[in-house]
Amino acid sequence: MASTEIVDLLWTWTPFLAGGFAWNILISLVAMLIGTLFGAVLARLRLSGPGPLAHASLLLTELTRNIPTFVFLFYLAFLIPAEFAMAGDLYAFPVWLKASLALSVAVIGFVSDNLFVALQHRQNRNHAATLLFIPSWTTYLLIIVMASSTASVIGVGEIVSRCNVVIAAVGGDETMLWVYTYAIAYFLLFCLPLNWAMGYARKRLLARIEAAAS
Repeated sequence: MASTEIVDLLWTWTPFLAGGFAWNILISLVAMLIGTLFGAVLARLRLSGPGPLAHASLLLTELTRNIPTFVFLFYLAFLIPAEFAMAGDLYAFPVWLKASLALSVAVIGFVSDNLFVALQHRQNRNHAATLLFIPSWTTYLLIIVMASSTASVIGVGEIVSRCNVVIAAVGGDETMLWVYTYAIAYFLLFCLPLNWAMGYARKRLLARIEAAAS
């Protein structure tokens, strides 16, 4: 396949693939939102001092750290019904939301641990160290974005799933190589600038911490 044919092929399917990547971003953001809310609750409970609530929140944090996300994705896919009744009407349960819920479990454990440390720093009035939670949270978002491609196995039309549609429609091993490479470019263009920015922010915050300690 000539280079011009490859460019034309990718350009033709770009809106379709970009729409799939938008699902990756949506799944990841919802997973981070759910995980952050529940993880923040656990972090606050862990700061409540010795007692049953703090102990239970620590146990829940350990649990969320050790649940395999990919397995939990299948678990939720079968556990949560495809439809549910409300006020006499049937509503579909979005499959993409199942993926977000599965990915949010890992986020809960991450936020519980990292926000717990950040809140301890805030209690000690170490504000620069507290702010380190922000680049850490954003970096973890990038991990979740990359992991969101697993949603294709339960039928979410994200970018990897749509790559398979394109390959099936066009055919050819060479097409497969270029389509998947193009999909990788989406992840790189989204993740690399944010990763660089968060690395820079982390260095600046660490420099402030060192300056305050000296």
